[in-house]
Amino acid sequence: MLITQEPIFRRFWYPTLKLSELEDGPKAFTLLGEDIVLWQQSDGEPAALEDKCPHRSVKLSVDSLVVDGALRCGYHGWRFDGGGGCVLVPQTPDLTPPARNAAKAYHCQARYGYVWVCLEEPVRDIPDLPYADNPDFRQIFEYDQTWSANALRIGENALDVSHISFVHRATFGEDDNPVSPGLELFDIEDGVGLESEVPVANREDQQKNLNIADSHTTRYMTITWRLPAVFTICIKYPTGLIHQIIGFTTPIDDQHTHRCQFVYRNDSEEDASSESIAAFDCLVAAEDKLILESGGPDYPLDLHAEAHMYLDRPGILMRQMLSEWLDGPPEERTKFETAAE
Repeated sequence: MLITQEPIFRRFWYPTLKLSELEDGPKAFTLLGEDIVLWQQSDGEPAALEDKCPHRSVKLSVDSLVVDGALRCGYHGWRFDGGGGCVLVPQTPDLTPPARNAAKAYHCQARYGYVWVCLEEPVRDIPDLPYADNPDFRQIFEYDQTWSANALRIGENALDVSHISFVHRATFGEDDNPVSPGLELFDIEDGVGLESEVPVANREDQQKNLNIADSHTTRYMTITWRLPAVFTICIKYPTGLIHQIIGFTTPIDDQHTHRCQFVYRNDSEEDASSESIAAFDCLVAAEDKLILESGGPDYPLDLHAEAHMYLDRPGILMRQMLSEWLDGPPEERTKFETAAE
């Protein structure tokens, strides 16, 4: 399956750039193979349009400005509002621009510090994130990167605890002591959830971040993946420390993913610096990136296309859920089935 060729994926919300990145002007982004332009309106809210001026088809992200909250094209100065409407043709300022002058607009809103975009009518809201509104937790932005890897592969990797020993052998895994933990799966709406208790190495750099001096510790992990681009990894340590990873896997195209991550922690900067925490998680991400970028753009939903083992159950459920969604959102399938009866 190629994600850009399945229309249903255009109906989900995806995080794109951080809202703060729009403070100095419009920015280009590619979502599901579609070029868009993002900018911040006068009320602070973001907007998203097709990155193509309806006048002469140049990119609206090139040499453009925000003027009075509207996006001004760099070619002839046409201005567009957040809904795509052309509000001014400066060469004929006294004339109201006709509807054909409008640019294509997309659903757009800010949440969790990111600009979220949906290309067509959304079938689901932006997901709620654990600890996002909890004052006892601090938020640490860790990275925004482009990975040459399939977005769904990255999401499945988050559900895969069996790779820890080998992929992460330089950070918290041990390849001479492979983990084979038990998995407890649980239901979540439009996604997959699991709980697992995983013994891990605790090397010197991480000992400082965790305030755990032992060379080994245990991660009590709750992991969720929500269709199609958000995963969470809640890691609880024996000390009571919670390290809640929020991972975004926004598909640029079939082979490239905008990979964003931040964490919520119930400790303080005095306990562990944000810089040190982010540095360690970036090392972990680099290990995943190296492996995942060796794969191709296809994500096969046929369970016979690849071999599986017992610990792959979360990924198998993920593929089964995706197969069902390709037949249409559940509520639309229900309507269709009722009409057919």
